[in-house]
Formats: sequence, C-alpha cells, structure tokens
Amino acid sequence: MINTYWALILPTAANGFGIFLMRQYFQTIPIELEDAAALDGATPWQILWHVILPLARPALVTLFLFTFIAEWNDLFKPLVFTTRPELRTVQLALAELQEQFTNNWQLLMAGVAIATLPIVVLFIIGQRQFIRGIAATGIKN
Repeated sequence: MINTYWALILPTAANGFGIFLMRQYFQTIPIELEDAAALDGATPWQILWHVILPLARPALVTLFLFTFIAEWNDLFKPLVFTTRPELRTVQLALAELQEQFTNNWQLLMAGVAIATLPIVVLFIIGQRQFIRGIAATGIKN
C-alpha cells in the first residue's frame, strides 16, 4: 500500500476517538424511535439508515471536522507512506519549503495562509452542526 491514497486513508478510517464519539451520541438517541421503526416493519439496516443516521448528523459532522483537521495537519504519516511527489500533502510541501540554514519566510507564510483556508471554509460551513454535536455528545437522557 506504499505510495497509494489507501495508505493515507485506511489508518484513519476507524479510530478509537471516532468510535467513542459516535457511541456516546448514539446512546442519547431514545430506544423508542428504534422500537417504533421496527414495529412499522423496518429492517435493522433501514432503522440505521433512515432513523439513526439522520439524527446523528451533528455527531457525524463533528467527527468529520475533527478527522479532517487532524489528517490535514498530519505530517508524519504521509512522510512515511509516500515517496511519489504527486502524493505529497500540503504539510509535506510546506516542510519542503524550509531549508536548513535559510528560509523564505514570505513564501512559507503565504503557503500556511493558503493551507489554512480549506479548514476555515469547512468549519464555517459545518459550524452549526459542529456546535450541536459537541454540545450533545456525552449527555445521557
């Protein structure tokens, strides 16, 4: 899997934080909703897809934002798993802009500002769901 996108995606696909966050959020959803859907004839997959996941949207957005920010800022994993230049991440490109004895600070700071934009835009788009997900996760009725 070296030098593939899968090497960058799979190690993060399921992590302990994501499992814990979703478990805590799923515990806040009343079991009566699942029972009502089962009485209406829904299969377990239909209950998950049509009842549970729409209610878990704030937690899913929160998990997506946390994971995206962590992976966007990760330097070590892409450094270890990739050697091809076209697979380099933004953080590796920024690290390559630094030299041992001199730095072009203007170029480096411009790169940092550009690298920050996707995170800021995603947070602005998902801000309401993010705040709901943080506020509701861990609260048990």
